Amino acid sequence: MTPVIRGLPGGSYCAPMTVLEVLPSPTREAAARWDDAECARWAACGEPADLGRCVYVTRLLGADRALVLHGGGNSSVKVLGRDLVGRPRQELYVKGSGQDMATIAADGFSPLDLGPLRRLLELEALDDEEMLRQQRCALLDPAAPAPSVETLLHAFLPHRFVLHAHPEALLALLQTPGGAERARRLFEPELLVVPYVQPGFALARKVAELWQRRGGDGVAGLVLLHHGVFTFADDARTAWERLSRAVSRAAAELPPLPPARRAFSGPRWTPLEIAALRREISRLAERPLVVHLDDSDLARRFAASPQAGELVRRGPLTPDDVLRTRRTAALVPHPGQTRAVLARWARDYRGEYRRFAGGRRLRMLDPAPRLIVVPGNGIFAAGPTARAARIAGELYHRTVEAMLRAEGAGGFRPLSARRIFDMEYWAPEQAKLARQGEPLPLLGRVALVTGAAGGIGGAIVEALMAAGAAVAGVDRIPTPQRDGYLGIPCDVTAAGALEGAVARTVESFGGLDLVVAGAGVFPGGDPIELLDPQQWQRTLEVNCTSGLTLLRHAVPLLKLAPAGGSVVVVGSRNVLAPGPGAAAYSASKAALTQLARVAALELAPFGIRVNVVHPDGVFDTGLWTPEVLAARARQYGISVAQYRRRNLLHTEVTSRDVARLAVALCTDTFRCTTGAQIPVDGGDARVV
Repeated sequence: MTPVIRGLPGGSYCAPMTVLEVLPSPTREAAARWDDAECARWAACGEPADLGRCVYVTRLLGADRALVLHGGGNSSVKVLGRDLVGRPRQELYVKGSGQDMATIAADGFSPLDLGPLRRLLELEALDDEEMLRQQRCALLDPAAPAPSVETLLHAFLPHRFVLHAHPEALLALLQTPGGAERARRLFEPELLVVPYVQPGFALARKVAELWQRRGGDGVAGLVLLHHGVFTFADDARTAWERLSRAVSRAAAELPPLPPARRAFSGPRWTPLEIAALRREISRLAERPLVVHLDDSDLARRFAASPQAGELVRRGPLTPDDVLRTRRTAALVPHPGQTRAVLARWARDYRGEYRRFAGGRRLRMLDPAPRLIVVPGNGIFAAGPTARAARIAGELYHRTVEAMLRAEGAGGFRPLSARRIFDMEYWAPEQAKLARQGEPLPLLGRVALVTGAAGGIGGAIVEALMAAGAAVAGVDRIPTPQRDGYLGIPCDVTAAGALEGAVARTVESFGGLDLVVAGAGVFPGGDPIELLDPQQWQRTLEVNCTSGLTLLRHAVPLLKLAPAGGSVVVVGSRNVLAPGPGAAAYSASKAALTQLARVAALELAPFGIRVNVVHPDGVFDTGLWTPEVLAARARQYGISVAQYRRRNLLHTEVTSRDVARLAVALCTDTFRCTTGAQIPVDGGDARVV
C-alpha cells in the first residue's frame, strides 16, 4: 500500500525561500525578452500584484510557440489573501484549463483555497473525476475557468511562482534512446527528473514522494519524462530564467535539422482531390470535418522524405497532443489511394481500441485520422472546426521538427501506444463526451459568401460562423482574417477571380458545402430612356453573371460535400414587384433568380439544394444613408420611422433577419426544400 504522505510543504510562501543557484547563466535571448518595466506595469494593475506578475511571465512564456502551444502548459502564483470576515487565507491562482498562455489575462486564472488542495495529497488514492470535483469545490469564484488538471502539483510545490511548459527541444531530447539518462546527466541535482505519470493526482503524489525521498531543498524545477518541465522560484523572473536555461541546455544537446536531400516530390493536389480527401475523412468520422493544409517548407519536406512512411506511425510529441491529433498520422502517396489508405488507418485504429480497452466501458471515438501526410503538398489536418484543424496541424508541425531532430540524435521514441491510448481515453475526456449537447447545426461545414463586406453579406457571414461553419468571405472591400474566417479580396467580375477564391477556400478549409451568392450593386434610379448601357452591363455582370461563374466553379465541389451541398441566392423584392428607375437592378436580379431555378432542377439529383431569399426594405446597409432615407420618406409624406416600417407587418427588416433565413436554408430544417423563393420584407401587398 502506498504510504500516506504527511508534512507537505506549506510554510509561509510569502517569504522568499532559499534555493540553490547552480544552473548556468541565462541565455542572452531570455534575458533580452524579460522586461522589468513591463513586469512592473502588470504588477501595478494586478490585484493582487503578484497575480499581475504571473500574468506577465505567463504571456512571455506563451509567446514562444516552441515552449507551449494551444492551451498546453500552465502557471501559478501563491498569495496570502483574506476571507470575507478578514481571516488570512493561503490562495493559489492557477492557469485555467485550456486558456491560451500568450493572451491570458487575470480572469484566465482560477483562484483556489490552497489549504483543502494540499490536504487532498494526504489521501492514498483519488480518482480523476473526484479530483476535478474537489478542485471545483476549492474555487473562490464559481464563475472562474476550470482549474488546470495539474493544480495539485502546483499546490504541492512550496514556491510562490510555478511555470510549466512543453518545450519542443526538451521533449525531443527526452524521447531519444536513453533520454532519461541524458536528462539526469544534464539536469540533476538542480532539476528533479520524474518518470512519466499521467497528469493529475497520481503525478502530484509521485512528485511528493520523490521530493521527500530526495529532500526538496535546492530543487529548482522538475523534468517530467515525455511531458515537459516545471521551474519555480519566489520571484517570477527567476522562475522564467530557470526554465529558459533548462530549454537551452536541451537544445544544445540536439543536432540542427538535417539539410534537405532532395526537392519536394509529388504533384500538388487539385481542389477536387482535396475535397475528395475531406469527404473520405468525414465519412469515417460520420460528420463533416474541416481540413487545413500546412504547406510550409518543413511540412512539404517531411511529406517527401523517405522516412515519412515510418515516422508517421511513431506517435505524438506529448501524450496531451493525442486529444487533438490522434496517435498516428496517415500517409497518402497519391489521390487515387485516398480511400484505401484511410480505410486501413481506420481498421488499425479500431484494432488498437479493442486491444487496449479490454473490458473497460469506454465510448470509442470515431476512427478517422486527424493528420494526413501527402507528398508534394504537406500535411492536412482535420477537426470539427477550422480552429481545431489548424491547432492539430500546428501541434504536428512541432512534432515533425522534433522528430527530425531526435532522429539525428539516435531516433524518436515516444511513449508507448498503450500509454498514449490511456490519455486519449482518459476518464475526464470520456466524461466530456457524455456531457456533450447538440452540436451547432453547421459544425464542420465550409461556406463561401460573395458580397461578404456588405450589410446583408456581413450579417450572413456572422450567422454562418455562429452556426459552426468555417467561412470564406469574398468582396472587393478587404475583410480581416480571424479564426474560422478567410477574407478574400477580389472583384467578382474579374477573369479567374472567383475560380481562385474557390481554390483558396478549399486549401484553407478542405472543401465546400455551402454557397451564398450575395454580391450585388444597385445603380442610380435612371429611367430606361436615360439608362447608360455600360451601367446596364456592369449591373448584369455583378448581379447575375458572377453568380453563374461562382456556380460553375463551386458545383463540382458541392457534389463532394460530406453532408450534401446547399446554395442560397440573395435576390430582391424587385424580382416579383419591380419599381420605376430600377431596370438594370430588377432585370439582373430576375435573371439571377431564373438561374437559381434552373440550378435547383439540375443539382437536385446530387443532393444539392438551391433556394432564393428576396429581401426588401433592409435599411441597415450602406445603400440607405440618412439622406436617402429622409428623401424617400418625404416622397411618401411620412416620417423616416414610418418609412422604415412601410410593410404589412409594420416591422423593420434588418440584415440579421435576412441572414437568419439564409442560414436556416442551409440547415436540416430545410433539408426537404429546394427551388423555394422566400420574401424577407415584412409583407408587401404587391408580392402577396
